[in-house]
Amino acid sequence: MKNLFIARAFPKTSAFEDKLACQTTLDLEEKAGFRPFFPKPFPKPTRFWERLVLKVFVFLLVLSAAVGPAFAFEIGDLHSGLSNLSAEMAKALPFNSGIGLNWSDAYVGKLFPSVPPHFGVGGSFGFTTMDLKTIENLSKVLGYDMPFGAPRLYFPAYTAEARLGGFFLPFDIGLKFGMLPQTKLWGTSTKMNYLLLGAGLRYAILDGKSRTLLPNISIGLGFNYLKGGLSSSVNQAVNIGVNGASDQITLEKPDVALSWSSKSLELTMQISKNILLITPYLGFGASYSWSEVGYDADATVRYNGRAITPGDIIAIGNELGGISLGDGGLSSSKKDSAFGLRGFGGISLDLMVLHLDMTGLFNFFDKNYGAQIGFRVQL
Repeated sequence: MKNLFIARAFPKTSAFEDKLACQTTLDLEEKAGFRPFFPKPFPKPTRFWERLVLKVFVFLLVLSAAVGPAFAFEIGDLHSGLSNLSAEMAKALPFNSGIGLNWSDAYVGKLFPSVPPHFGVGGSFGFTTMDLKTIENLSKVLGYDMPFGAPRLYFPAYTAEARLGGFFLPFDIGLKFGMLPQTKLWGTSTKMNYLLLGAGLRYAILDGKSRTLLPNISIGLGFNYLKGGLSSSVNQAVNIGVNGASDQITLEKPDVALSWSSKSLELTMQISKNILLITPYLGFGASYSWSEVGYDADATVRYNGRAITPGDIIAIGNELGGISLGDGGLSSSKKDSAFGLRGFGGISLDLMVLHLDMTGLFNFFDKNYGAQIGFRVQL
């Protein structure tokens, strides 16, 4: 063992002597029953794929050591996500507000003078679709994964509605109302709410009710207001990179809410014709809308692991843009406007004063669609 310590303590004068000393050391240790601490060197790769895998492995190790900390999302993703969602919703919301008042009759007739007076009351239930991708892109930044597992969100709606015939002139007036309070969607932790209000006036340019062989053709002007949103709780902390990802904002288990609202004016044209017990109908609507979309994440906010301060918010500076940030969460909203064009049509089953409408809807701008079933009592 004396030679062992000499061999390790003093360097040799040649590579051959050094290699010989190392081998002698290993032999002495094995004979003495001592297992070396360091394993023997890896055998040299002899196959192409072995060499390739080894190079890739080394490259990944070097890369992981070279880069700094990374976050799944940065503050810029909030800006782009909100902008994309706002543009998409500006096209979708006027279409979604088209549920209700899609009666098969293009014109219900006059209230006065008329015997009997013409009016109707009823309700409708249906759905329209929204593109889910833009909603997901924003919600993921806030830590919430949408649970629906489909490319489109099926947005349910119902309305109570009425139409009243005109006085002397061939027109009618329609009103609708629908509301869904904060309600948990079946099988998920997601909650949805909406409020829908609408009114419309139609004028018969061709009165088929007074001319038996002709259809009803009307033009109309309507106003719709739609407000709604989705909300859920996130059961984990959400990290968002700021200042070029060198710092981070942490939202501690935020309550996330996405909200939207829309006001729209719509010009419509519709044709219908009663044939025995059925009435087929077809219409088009061109709209212009003013919409607003926003998000709100209520949570305790930390900055680089500690409670955020006003100084930290100033340090983040221009990266916030229109985002409101404080120690209780962050929020932002964006307004947009857009033109829309939809088609609607279907058929109704008419049994005396009882009518059952089956309607399909299509948005020509974003290819979303919808359907509704309506029932009414109409004179």
